[in-house]
Amino acid sequence: MQKGSIMDTLESRRAQLEDLEIIEESISSRFERNPEIFYSYLENKASIDNEPLNQYTENASKANRIYKRNRLRRSRKQIVVQQNEINILLEESLKRLKSLSDLAGPVNTNSLEDDDATFETFRHNLDEIKARFNEEATPPRFQLRDKRSGYAMFSASTAKAHPTTILSRNAQDLNVNDVFDREEQYGEILSLERFHSRWFSVIRDTNCSLLEYYGTLELFLDDAKYLLYPPMDRKNERYTAYLIDLSSYLENFFKRANVLINHTLLDRKMQSAFSKYLSNALEHEQKGCYCVACCKWFKLRTVFDSHQSGKAHKKNLSKRSKGLLAEYKVHAYLVLLKRQFMRTKELTERKLAFTAEERMQEMSKLHQEYQASEYATDEQEQDDKTDDLKSGRDANKHAPTSGSFDLPLGPDGLPMPHWLYKLQGLDVTYSCEICANQTYKGRRTFEKHFLEPTHTFHLKCLGIEPSLAFKGITSIKEAQELWQKSAAHRQASPRREDTPQQAKIELEVEDQEGNVLSEKVYQELKKQGLV
Repeated sequence: MQKGSIMDTLESRRAQLEDLEIIEESISSRFERNPEIFYSYLENKASIDNEPLNQYTENASKANRIYKRNRLRRSRKQIVVQQNEINILLEESLKRLKSLSDLAGPVNTNSLEDDDATFETFRHNLDEIKARFNEEATPPRFQLRDKRSGYAMFSASTAKAHPTTILSRNAQDLNVNDVFDREEQYGEILSLERFHSRWFSVIRDTNCSLLEYYGTLELFLDDAKYLLYPPMDRKNERYTAYLIDLSSYLENFFKRANVLINHTLLDRKMQSAFSKYLSNALEHEQKGCYCVACCKWFKLRTVFDSHQSGKAHKKNLSKRSKGLLAEYKVHAYLVLLKRQFMRTKELTERKLAFTAEERMQEMSKLHQEYQASEYATDEQEQDDKTDDLKSGRDANKHAPTSGSFDLPLGPDGLPMPHWLYKLQGLDVTYSCEICANQTYKGRRTFEKHFLEPTHTFHLKCLGIEPSLAFKGITSIKEAQELWQKSAAHRQASPRREDTPQQAKIELEVEDQEGNVLSEKVYQELKKQGLV
């Protein structure tokens, strides 16, 4: 290897390592500014691996919320933009690593050795390096600055004092609106209306509301219900084609909403889990073993095992492989997207209660958020020194009086002083199991709630007729026991209303002088001629 090629190889390695370090620093700066990007990645990774977050990440996530230097909460659009930008940086990093691996291997440095120890060879090589850099138009230190600037946040914005975008210059062409539709709200909502329309042609019936359709999709959240209680015949061709399209959308949505997840590893894991899913049977105490591919029950495990090696089973596997995989993916991705699915269902329920005007306002709000920039011109950036001083001042204050957010409001709508807060006992919390474990601050509010409609309604739901006898009882078990005892007591002792004398209403009359007398006394006096 010639001396020039040796220096070129070493310089190429150094340049690649320098670029990797700059990219790593750029990604770290984004995580530092908005740790929610990193913690959301950890939560999604833990849900995919079906493992709880380890203690370190849990503590780190909580510490980020309550630590002295709290981070400002960013918009959903900005989080998604930075996630996609980090994904671009990671792809660039992989390219650099591949280029670096191509340059790997031993380098023959014999020509660089200086046997006489005169440093003449070293000086000659150093002069060559200096001459090479002097020939370049931009000095090395400015090249390094330009590289860092290309990956730095806000570098794509032309106005440095008031930036309009948070993107770097190397990712300035990124448009997150090309990734998500407006209805998907940047990965928060599933756009399932078109699949609801498609469902009509599958079941050949239009009497299925959107909420009822969501009810059929909820079957896929359970590991067995979508197999044992499918909305229609699992072997139906229309149903199979519908599942293939639905699984494709859910898979694509998950990848767009979680760009930082390693989807290559996820696909491998999904295929491995699908193979186990086909070979294992759903077991039931009475029915036996259920074959997923053939939709059949087998009483004995031995019969099921022999069935799997049979021609009929292998034929079904070969014929229905795409449909079975799509069915499994709908289940798997809906479980991973359960939070988004439930939010979609809740949004649909709210829309049904909207008036026409409210619906227009909601559409206008979504359109404005969709068209708005990911970085507002008046958005604040965190100053660590300012935060340290501010947090130091706040740390010396009492927690209940450091801010007005945790204090109750007085009649004038202003926060109560701390001494009044404690005097009224509002620092003590009471819970009522009958009212679905509702908590109340202060004894006065707690005692008052026993006579409120909410508490009496929950008593009636338990089959108990509300009365003062149940005041002070918060346990469902105690309330039911008291109701049973009072019912037994009423059955054992005759009621006063059952006796005719007590049932008779006592009448009052008035004599000529205006004196009020009972009817019995009046009749006695009349017989005696006294009235």
